[in-house]
Amino acid sequence: MDAKTAELIDVLEQLAWVLESDGDTHWSRWMRTARARLLDGDDSGLDYLRRAYGGMGSINDLILGQAYAGGVLSWKAGYGDLNQRFVELRDRAASLADDLLRARA
Repeated sequence: MDAKTAELIDVLEQLAWVLESDGDTHWSRWMRTARARLLDGDDSGLDYLRRAYGGMGSINDLILGQAYAGGVLSWKAGYGDLNQRFVELRDRAASLADDLLRARA
């Protein structure tokens, strides 16, 4: 396994953890599935990961740290830092996947 793939696997683990820390299950499962494929040496994990980005309802649209109480939107404590970390990891995963896909082409 090359260094970029190993880094991507690590980033996906961190990303899944951040998502789960906010109660997300859909996108955390998506990241764990991509990670598992890559760990198995299956490059389809790269294509699978990239399908999470772009279009309505993609991971790019996700905002963490929101809560509803009595039908009113509120923000959880630390939502700014949580979203900053999430965006850093989300963007790093996309960048690494793009690099690996270009190298594969």
